[in-house]
Amino acid sequence: MKKLFLLNVLVLSVGIVVSAQEKEKGIVFRDDALATVLKESARTGKLVFIDCYTSWCAPCKWMEKNVFVNDTAAAYYNAKFINYKIDMEKGEGPELRKRYGVQVFPTYLFINGKGELVHKATSRMETLAFVEEGKKALDPTRSLAAMEKAFNSGNRSKEILLAYALALQKTDRYKADTVSGMLMAKLTDNDLQTPLGWQAIEAFAWEEEGRLGKYFMTHLGDYTKQFDPEAVKKVQERLQSSTLYTLIRKKDSTAFYARLNPWLQSSDAGLQKKAAMMEAEFYLTTGNAKDFIRVTNRALEGVMQNDDMGLGFLARRCQYLAGGDHDMLQQAYKLAKRAVVIDPKEYGNQGTLAKICRELGNKPEALEAAEAAYQLSLLETSKIQKIAQKELDEIKAMK
Repeated sequence: MKKLFLLNVLVLSVGIVVSAQEKEKGIVFRDDALATVLKESARTGKLVFIDCYTSWCAPCKWMEKNVFVNDTAAAYYNAKFINYKIDMEKGEGPELRKRYGVQVFPTYLFINGKGELVHKATSRMETLAFVEEGKKALDPTRSLAAMEKAFNSGNRSKEILLAYALALQKTDRYKADTVSGMLMAKLTDNDLQTPLGWQAIEAFAWEEEGRLGKYFMTHLGDYTKQFDPEAVKKVQERLQSSTLYTLIRKKDSTAFYARLNPWLQSSDAGLQKKAAMMEAEFYLTTGNAKDFIRVTNRALEGVMQNDDMGLGFLARRCQYLAGGDHDMLQQAYKLAKRAVVIDPKEYGNQGTLAKICRELGNKPEALEAAEAAYQLSLLETSKIQKIAQKELDEIKAMK
């Protein structure tokens, strides 16, 4: 009997340990006061990683659900850092936000035991990129503080300027522009053919008419041979998209179609989809309802028939620019309805359909979509929940 009792206790203990381990899956964040964590950092020499978030930040939630629980990220961060997270709108959050210049969410701070900033990064990112930021924080040659120190001491080498500009790109846009401008002034055409020059183009070329964009497009074949073809293609499409949007704003149909036709005729499904989006945007901007309906119907039956995100975007743009035009609102409804059929569990799809049905005066369907959107919003941030509740209340009040 005693042995049976001891066996039961052992099984129960193992169960408790397993349960605790399951709860701690992913990055383990400390719930002590920051002062306590800093003391441990000073004692152990480990940096403190701080996830700066808000309750309404969707990218913050995404990181929590997809990256912080990842085994690779957890193994690295749990071994290398003392991990801490804090809501920037509560408790010590506002003061920390001011002290470390936190402007966007999420922001990731890496600080030492003295509270000094060693490295800083921002935004939603995939697991490997997130781990790489941790490695930069621990690298005395690549951390933000190290590059800032080198820059402030007068080091203006191309390598330092590039690394510093890249680090600043998501944390201090104004300063990043200043530093990248200094880099551009130093880069020769020969430099642009090197790996350093390619990194600069990949990060800072945004217009075909700019110096980097023009050089890149002129020497496109060389870049395709020397560097990752997919990365080169991505920059090429980014520059071409910028030109197309400029022509849309100018409402220059001749020049627009001259540039768009290669995309329309491409065998690449991704380019065909981008072309459909661009063509639809052109007709929306020029107020051509008939051709907008034509090209979006073609997309519905072709390259975008299973793209709920793209269809939802077009539906919202159509509703926004319709100006009450019934035919355009009906087309927006058609696009939004198809998006819901593709993925009825996407909050954005149901919310878009609810708004369009409401504008069309279709209360029963608006109410159905709004109620679905509200239920889905409960899985999102508090800010989205409030928006969904407001929309639902207003639709219920329709006569």
